[in-house]
Amino acid sequence: MSADSEPEGQVSPRADLVSAVVWMLLGGGIALGSWRMDRLENLHINKYEIPGLVPGLLGMAILLLGLLLAMRAVAAGALRPVVAKPTPPGAGRMALVFAALLLYALVLVGHGLPFWLATSVFVSAFILVFDRERQTALGRSRGRQVLLALICGAVTGGVVSLIFQDIFYVRLP
Repeated sequence: MSADSEPEGQVSPRADLVSAVVWMLLGGGIALGSWRMDRLENLHINKYEIPGLVPGLLGMAILLLGLLLAMRAVAAGALRPVVAKPTPPGAGRMALVFAALLLYALVLVGHGLPFWLATSVFVSAFILVFDRERQTALGRSRGRQVLLALICGAVTGGVVSLIFQDIFYVRLP
């Protein structure tokens, strides 16, 4: 093992630094979006019940934790030059996951399809694509895999929509 390689199972400081930047951007974006939300002052809403208060606090907490992770990564040597390593075997699959999530968030939701249907389609497709090997190893036929994916997608889309609309009173696209 060279001085630049990490023991198996341990995350490198550079990976922690990249993750920290992503968490800080996410937390900052959530906090900024929460700050820009309508405060409903015209409805005389109590300042502790304004929309965006809890997401704003959570966004700031994520931002702070990302900053702490970045400081820890820099202290562990994240900015030192490293020897190039081959791409990890799961990187392509992870890129496909991120692409699927972006497709759902930017294309399916809010562009014509009702939220429950967009979520049902996404969950079903995700299960069909990413759980295929496990389902096949369990001895399930392709037809049964499709049926289970459709059932899981429909239940997820319905339950998530009901929870957000009837419990949290969030208008969904």
